[in-house]
This record gives sequence, structure tokens and C-alpha cells, in this order.
Amino acid sequence: MNWFLFVLLIIGSAIAVVWAWRVRSGFVAVIAAVMLLASIAMFDSGNPEPIAMESEQQSKTPDLAADKTAAIGGSLKSKRSDLTLTRLEPFRPQELPTNGYVGSDACQECHAENHATWAASYHHTMTQVADPEIVLGDFRDVEINHDGRLYKLSMENGICTADFPDEADPTTRHTVPIVMTTGSHHMQVYWFTTGEKRLLGMLPLVYLKDSQEWVPRESAFLVPPHQPPSTETGRWNETCSACHTTQRKGRRLASGQWDTHVGEFGISCEACHGPGQGHLDYQRGLDGSQPNQTVASASDPIVNPAKLSKVLSSQVCGQCHAVLDPLHMDLHYQENGHRYRPGMDLRDTHGVWNRDTPEYVNTMKTLDYPDLDTLLNETYYPDGMIRVSGREYNGLIESSCYINGEMSCMSCHQLHQSASDTRSLTEWANDQLKPQAIGDQACVDCHAGPEYGPAHTHHAIGSSGAQCYNCHMPHTAYGLLKAIRNHQISSPDVGKDERVQRPNACNLCHLDQTLQWSANHLQQWYGIEPPELDAQQQQIAGSLLWLLRGNAAERALTAWSMGWEDAQQASGDDWQLPFLSALLDDDYDAVRLIARRTIKSLPGASDFELDVVTSSTSDQRQRSGLKLLQSWLKTPAATSIDRPELLITQPNGIDVLQIKQLLDQRDQSRMLLSE
Repeated sequence: MNWFLFVLLIIGSAIAVVWAWRVRSGFVAVIAAVMLLASIAMFDSGNPEPIAMESEQQSKTPDLAADKTAAIGGSLKSKRSDLTLTRLEPFRPQELPTNGYVGSDACQECHAENHATWAASYHHTMTQVADPEIVLGDFRDVEINHDGRLYKLSMENGICTADFPDEADPTTRHTVPIVMTTGSHHMQVYWFTTGEKRLLGMLPLVYLKDSQEWVPRESAFLVPPHQPPSTETGRWNETCSACHTTQRKGRRLASGQWDTHVGEFGISCEACHGPGQGHLDYQRGLDGSQPNQTVASASDPIVNPAKLSKVLSSQVCGQCHAVLDPLHMDLHYQENGHRYRPGMDLRDTHGVWNRDTPEYVNTMKTLDYPDLDTLLNETYYPDGMIRVSGREYNGLIESSCYINGEMSCMSCHQLHQSASDTRSLTEWANDQLKPQAIGDQACVDCHAGPEYGPAHTHHAIGSSGAQCYNCHMPHTAYGLLKAIRNHQISSPDVGKDERVQRPNACNLCHLDQTLQWSANHLQQWYGIEPPELDAQQQQIAGSLLWLLRGNAAERALTAWSMGWEDAQQASGDDWQLPFLSALLDDDYDAVRLIARRTIKSLPGASDFELDVVTSSTSDQRQRSGLKLLQSWLKTPAATSIDRPELLITQPNGIDVLQIKQLLDQRDQSRMLLSE
């Protein structure tokens, strides 16, 4: 703050006040008031205890310099030991509900039980301020070295900090305060302040919850190998916040800076029920005491998605769980967020995209993709089916059960746990399924009768093969380092799935059988014409073809399926280890991480430990795989399995030459999946 100008304004306003009183002039009084207000505004705009200073390298990335001085933009200055999350608030997005939004705390008084179940959900914790109590990652003076880049993580006085090399110049380092987090279910991403108003950057590391380890961000997603680290500055403000907060207002200023506001961090009550102020006014009356019978509204304006039509209720979820864009990204959008409110028709405010959406051509040109298929294959299979997580609405609306029936998101999912649900909150929160949706009840509500019994499933009642989901919602979508049930209801068809390089439902359970075996059964049971298959597809288990010669997406889905309990029950769990061990040195980090997790689910390998991403070399990973193979060769399975389709016979053992041939045929196509 310019103290000289501030003092002049104070003196000037005092003189103007005296003169206005002496001459009884309203005009002079106005001048005095304006000068006084200007001086007050100037005082408020300054920080009484400045927080930061410019980095010596003049970098846009904020620094907490080695001399304990924090550099987070501007000319402000403070010792690192003086920093608190409160003092960092001006340098991160803020919660400021407007336009009728009031925040979830206003719901708790009357809806305590629903508020409690929401608070236990991962929607609630999707975006949080980086308080040490909610931070999952280990910041206790940890060092991670990856590809010659050293990351140092620490915590002091309740502030998590990260010290890492510059993206362009590794000799320059930045030390930044972590101010926000994304995620709490499977992994957690961390955001630091850049010091440029409320603009955030991303820590190039991600913390994996289950394995309790740090990995480079690019390792946590299925992306081509050797991606350079990036802080993706501005991504939270421009993209992530649209779905990971409630009532996001991007507020990109004319200067190019971001002054992002949100109604609430995380996906809160009003994201699904709409702005709450009208509901409060209606229920309590405008004076806040008794219900007001004179309120102009004829009914309570709050929205209950469960009482909406299948179309409108599913669109409440679709506002985030879809591939879509606002129709209007104008000044109103920047200042107030998108215009969609629960209960509206989503199509009035957003365009929901599919593989044939013509706007993709412009996207391809803007992002400089070599061809349209390369772009589209990041989100869809070649036949248009969605292939990534978080886009379930796109699958739903392409399903005949939705188009011709009454299926909606609410058919299976319940966003508040019911009082009669005996599961723990943690178990319910995993998928937020209704109790009856864990089994087949959600399906048999419509598909009842003897025609849907064993004569239809051709599997024993109560078996995993008789479960509707396993055939009609197989795990062919990918995200969060795992396979996820595809929400486009479909039926198994080996030929159709093979043409688009998608694992079929039959062989995702029957991992030990060939594609020909599945095709024959589908013809026998349902009259589905078998495709023409090559010799390998006729003679070798489909899972091994996907795992050894398939593309990176096929390898990831298959590696996960080999650890899936239903698949292990159907096809055994004593033969997969030799093949999974080969994936420990896969070109794709995500495939390695999935393979390691599945290996630990197999008999005798629960204590297997290996850092497959950050600290191991290719040679070390191959040696670890060899040790696993050697340990498997000592098991009874190695000398008892005699199944050519599994490439294991007696007395020859593992068919190494055939495995090598499959590896030589591997589909090395670039694979990037846009979760």
C-alpha cells in the first residue's frame, strides 16, 4: 500500500469535512465522503502482515525460499513460519455462494441424517482445503526421485509444502505451499498457489491411497510413456472445478488472471437439489422464524432428483458424469457459472457429446491431433461406446433400458444411505448403491419371469455367471487405475467386441478360455453368429492375447480382471502369475501398477513389494518378475496344469516361445484415455 497517498487522502478528507461544515455545501460533503471511502478502501486492500515476495528467478511459480521467506507473488513478504492456511486464503479459490446458493451447513439443521450420510461420501471430500487432517499424502520430510528429478515434501506449522524442479529448467527449484486437494477415495491430487491471484498449479505427484505411495501424476493415468512432468497451471480453475465443486464461477479476468469463486468445495447438497435459499424462505418464512403462508411461490422450489422423471433425474448426475460442454461460455458464465439447475432439461444449457459430434473436428484442429480417430479413441471405443470412467451418463442414455424403459441413475444408486441399510457408511460410500442394486433386483424389477432364469443365463442360480451385471455391464470402462462397469447396457458378442478391441464379458470372467470357446457358447445359447477368428484366437485364452499382444488399454483391463474375485472363482487363481510378472516392466506405468496390485491378490504373493514406477530400473523390474516366476515354478500348479490354451503343458511347462511370439506382435499404438 502507498502510505504517502493514504496519508494525503486522510488529510484531504478531513479538510473537506471541515470546509463542508463551514460553507454548508452538499457538493463539498460528497467530495469529503468519497475521499474518506477511498482512504478506507486503500487501507483494507493492503495486508497488515504481508505474506510473500517475488522469486529471485522471477518465476511464475511461488517459492518458499531457503531462508524461510515465502515467495508467492507480488511484493508481499513474510517468514515461512508465519504462514497459515487462513493467510493463504487470498491466494486460492474461495467459497462464496451467490444467486440463491447457501451452502450445505444450512441443510444440517432439518436434514441431519441426510447431511451425515452426504458428509461420509466421497462427493463431499472431492475438493478440500489442504488441512493436514484431511491430507492423505505423507509430507513428513519425504524425498521422491524420479527420472533425475528430486521432489521434497514437508510440513511446517500446518502447511504442507513441496520443493521440486522447474518444468523447463531442472536446475531451478520451487518451494510452494499446498492449499487444496482433489480426491480422497482412490488417490489424492494436490494444488499449490501460484501467487497470481487465485490461480492454482498442480503438484506433479499423486498419492495413491491403497498402496500409500507417491507416484508421478502421469503414472496414475493411462498415458503414453515418458510424458514430461507438468504443473498444469490453471487447469483447476478452468476445468476440474467445473465438476469437483458446487456452483463454480471461473471468473477469468480481462488481465488473464483467475479470481475463481465457488459456492462450495466438493459436490454438495445444492449440486443435486438446486439453490437452497428459496427452500429456506418457503419453509421458515422470510423472517426466518415460522413457515410463511404468504410466500409467493406455490410450492417448495427445492428439487428432489428421486421424484423427477428418468430423463431429468439422470441429467442431475449427467451435469458432471458426461462428456459435455456449456452451450454458452460468455460473461455470464464466467461471473455466475453455467445456467443449469437440477430439474431443468440439461440439453437447454449443455451439449452432450458422442463420438459423432461434429464439434470434435474443431477440437482436433485446435489441439493439433494427427487425425480424428486418435482424439476420439481417448474417450470412446470405435463403435461409440464410452470407454472411460466419470462419463456414465453417456453410456446410460445409449442403453435400451433407458431409451425404451424407465432405467435411470436412481434405479441403482442412492445418494443418501437409508436407515434400513445395514452396511457401514464406508461400504455404502464406495459405490453409493441401493442395497437391492448389489444383486439383480434393479434388473428383475423389469426383467422378471422364468424366461430370465437359468434358461436365459445358462449359469447356476446365485453364481457370478448368473448375475445380470457381469454379462450386461462388464468391466470395459477404465479409470482410477482399475476397470469399471460400463454403463451402456449391452450383450456379449465376441465378434463385435473384437472388432473394436474391447474385451468381451464372457472372457473377462472366463479368463482361462479361448475366444472361440465363448463364441461357440454364444451361438449355441443365443444364436449369435461366431466371427472368423485366427489360429491364436481359436487356441489361446482370450485374456492372454489381450495381456500379451493387446494394446495398453486391453492390458490394463485384463490385468485388473485377473485380480477380480468373480473372475478368479470362475477361472482359478493359480496360473496368472507368470504372465502378470511380465507386465511389471510394461512401457505404461499404469499397467505396471495394476499388475502389481493383482499379483498381490494371488496365492503366495500377498507380501510382494516393488516400486514399479519411481525408484526401480527396467532391469530391477525384470529381475523381480523373474523371481516371481521362479517362485511359481516351485508351486504344485507348475507341475499339474496341463492346458495348452493357458500356454502351460506337461511335461514342457510354460510355452516361452509362444509367449515371445505374442509379445513381438504387441499392439504398440499410442494409448491415452481421458478420464
